[in-house]
Amino acid sequence: MDSATIDWGAIALGICVIAGLFWGLVFFLRQNRQDLESLEQTLRADSDDSADGPPGPT
Repeated sequence: MDSATIDWGAIALGICVIAGLFWGLVFFLRQNRQDLESLEQTLRADSDDSADGPPGPT
């Protein structure tokens, strides 16, 4: 094999792997943001239900 010859198959595979990793990272971060928003909404709803705080000893 000539040293000036480019292996386009390896380059295409590398691009696909990098694109897959990038897509996975974006998907993970979007899901993480949705989970955070859901958790914050749940915490706000719980704090509205018990505005006086947790019950203490009587």
